[in-house]
Amino acid sequence: MLRGLTAVLTVVPALLLGARPARADEGYGATVEAIDNAFDQQVVRIEPGRSVEWTMAGNAHHTVTADDGSYDSGDLAPGSGFEQTFTAPGVYHYYCRYHGSPGAGMIGTVVVGDVTLPGPAGGVGPGREPPPTRFAPIVRVPQDSPTIQAGVNDVRPGGMVLIAPGIYHESVVVTTPYITIRGMDRNGTILDGDLTRPNGIAVFDADGVTVEHLTARRFALNGFLWSDVHGYRGSYLTATDNGDYGIFAFASDYGQFDHSAASGSPDSGFYIGQCDPCHALVTDVISTGNAAGFSGTNAGGDLAIVNSEWSDNLAGIVPNTLDSEANPPQHDIVIAGNHVHDNGNVSAPTLALTYPAFGVGILVTGGRDDRIVGNLVEDQPTYGIAVLPMLDRNLWTSAGNEITDNVVRRSGLADLALGAPSAGGDCFADNDHATSQPPAIQLLYPCGALRPFPGGGGSMAPTLEALTRYLDARDGTFPHGDRRTQPAPPPQPSMPGDPAAVPPVPAIPGENVPQTYRIHPVQEIRSAPGPTVSEQIAVAGVPLATSWWSLLLGLYGYILPFVVYAAWVAVAMWDLIRQESAAITHRARWMLIVLAVPFLGPLLYFAFGRSPIPRQLRLVLTVGAIAIYLVFVLLGVLFGG
Repeated sequence: MLRGLTAVLTVVPALLLGARPARADEGYGATVEAIDNAFDQQVVRIEPGRSVEWTMAGNAHHTVTADDGSYDSGDLAPGSGFEQTFTAPGVYHYYCRYHGSPGAGMIGTVVVGDVTLPGPAGGVGPGREPPPTRFAPIVRVPQDSPTIQAGVNDVRPGGMVLIAPGIYHESVVVTTPYITIRGMDRNGTILDGDLTRPNGIAVFDADGVTVEHLTARRFALNGFLWSDVHGYRGSYLTATDNGDYGIFAFASDYGQFDHSAASGSPDSGFYIGQCDPCHALVTDVISTGNAAGFSGTNAGGDLAIVNSEWSDNLAGIVPNTLDSEANPPQHDIVIAGNHVHDNGNVSAPTLALTYPAFGVGILVTGGRDDRIVGNLVEDQPTYGIAVLPMLDRNLWTSAGNEITDNVVRRSGLADLALGAPSAGGDCFADNDHATSQPPAIQLLYPCGALRPFPGGGGSMAPTLEALTRYLDARDGTFPHGDRRTQPAPPPQPSMPGDPAAVPPVPAIPGENVPQTYRIHPVQEIRSAPGPTVSEQIAVAGVPLATSWWSLLLGLYGYILPFVVYAAWVAVAMWDLIRQESAAITHRARWMLIVLAVPFLGPLLYFAFGRSPIPRQLRLVLTVGAIAIYLVFVLLGVLFGG
């Protein structure tokens, strides 16, 4: 128990900062959560002989029932689960008897082995589909097909579904590659999930699909989703008040999100994750009123997040590392030319385990070799730019991240921060900032110069700041909003040209996605009005928190160990100096051990150095101090939950 508690006290917990539930586990082929009226993954792919585990995460009862009747879970109450093993390759469809029927309502699909997922234009995935050599006819909705789903089923690769203005109450699944889905009016062509349908438009295994110039709102899961595709583009999209992510690409490469807006997402407005290399670009987007503006788990390799505005979220840009998804650690992201400001919105819809990221503009957790350059970061309640460790099944320390040439100002705790422990190579240079944690961060961790701490380092204060917020959220009373009551976003700009006249633009990997880009110089980014954030009062980097136990954890979790260590060293040195009867060589040898061996040196002396201090007093000084530290921290943990 103490080893687990120590792990919690030294690094950020695994479920912090926008972490998702595990998609796969060593004991299962896949995991699926049933929320109210939707399965969180409509399509999962597993190997033969593996299992799928369904867990009931919502407030309603459900069933997991095969379309062909081969299995049925029976009634599943909230919090319960069901497991089914699939031995033969194939495609297995299922539904919930209370909220759907075969092929309609609350449905899902399990794909077993390397078989194709059936689609109107033939099977798709695994592998890559060849791009079409010519355009296909346009399918107009509702003129040619009565619904968007019918239009998607009718269109051929290279064609386009052109959607008239209107509100469409449907959830669309795309399994036809290289098509374009386009609304005639970005603000007037609206897919509405009515808080029950799973995704607005979900693309599974179909390469090269472009979705553009329309709105998806109030879906139980995501506004727009691409999963396991090679080539994708989301352009001039608006996603608002969806239950998980706004605009989302998972396990996909060669993609681009541009000129789009996302708001009201309890996880993040934009997400690109589990890709290595990603070959992806996020540019000219606006993300506001989400738990995180951007989240990317285990994303890395040729991924750029540039020239965009991230404001009024709980947290801004949050790439992260987790063992629960493939390809850890997150690495090699470029974050540049962005305006990141006022991300501390406690009215944004937020999951409890996302709350620790509160108030950070750009936050890298467990990432490696990221470049954060030329951003304007303003008015963050906690940290402007922070680099922290992440603990999942493994401890992921940061390393090799370069934070350079940013303008960071008016941060509540520090403009720049490096959380301990780190693995080394993180560096800060030429940033226009006023405060940092640890202090003098650009002198201690420079880029391209002799580093005083080449093996790592950082401050425990930012790590413990995230931990205290994690504990704050354990009882569910942390400040947050509801996606169902978020303000409607303002009208967004339309795509250039006449949507009906612009030809289809399927996303051809390496040809038109991702596009080249020019990073906006930080001097050209217009500053937000300010000041709006006052610097918080802190002791040794630990804020004087609002809750008494948070202050208790901060002071005793961070400051007390160093105070105790200083006392051990001072008492040991005083004890050795006063032993005039002992040999000089004996005293000098132990002085060197006390001074040269951090933390353990004084303990070794008190245990084996023949100290004349009574044994009971030495035990109180050493074991007693450690026990008091653990008791106070445990009280903080218990009362925080």
